[in-house]
Amino acid sequence: MSQYQDDIQAVANLKAAQGSAWDAINPESAARMKAQNRFQTGLDIAKYTAGIMRADMAVFDNDKTKYTQSLGCWHGFVAVSYTHLRAHET
Repeated sequence: MSQYQDDIQAVANLKAAQGSAWDAINPESAARMKAQNRFQTGLDIAKYTAGIMRADMAVFDNDKTKYTQSLGCWHGFVAVSYTHLRAHET
């Protein structure tokens, strides 16, 4: 069995144990969400994002024509300046 199939079965077993309160949960959908989400915690997301931004800042520091989207916004959530990003490095 694959990990995906194991996850479907695990959710199905959990759903069965919880009774009718969990009727709306689709085990395959829950397993798919788990497979698609590579991050376990918010800290994992922050570390991943910080790694991208550090790499982009290093490239930009060496060549000012290499401005990337991650330097202009934090993955689409909040627009920040390059100076703001650099302040977080210190």
